Amino acid sequence: MNITRAVMMLCCWVAWGTVSAGDDALQEMDTALEQAKRDMLDLDEKIRRLAHSEKHQALETLSVYVSIDSDLAFRLEKVQLKLNGKTVTEPAFYRPHWQALKQGGAACVYRGGLAQGKYRLEAIFSGREKGGRRAEYREQWNLTLRPGRNSLIELHLGNAIFSQAPAIDMRVVD
Repeated sequence: MNITRAVMMLCCWVAWGTVSAGDDALQEMDTALEQAKRDMLDLDEKIRRLAHSEKHQALETLSVYVSIDSDLAFRLEKVQLKLNGKTVTEPAFYRPHWQALKQGGAACVYRGGLAQGKYRLEAIFSGREKGGRRAEYREQWNLTLRPGRNSLIELHLGNAIFSQAPAIDMRVVD
């Protein structure tokens, strides 16, 4: 009987030590998590200050998205985007991308920091027409990036009324 009682006491003592050790581990994890949160908030504040500092104000963000009409006859396969004649991106559009675009989505094809000033934006859309024939359409626009303004541009492909070629519109969203 005394042996059973001793074993029970030993089990309780071991269990109590495990719970205490578990509590200590939880406390350490809570402390580490709180420190990580403080570090992330400090880092976020430093990034905000850096973004607003004078030496980084000359760069403006340009984001270019592509969208299409849901019933577009042209099947987009690739977009080549050029700024001042230099290719900056050339993403391909596969079936899942195409289906997402047809359901009203928009694909970000470019995001970058540019100095304020004037730019020539050229987009070359490659794909297939309704009959399966390969086709390529291009359009150019003039842009002016102004200080303190991030530019979001949507290149929208829609069905043209009197042509098989898609109507390509550039929409600037401020």
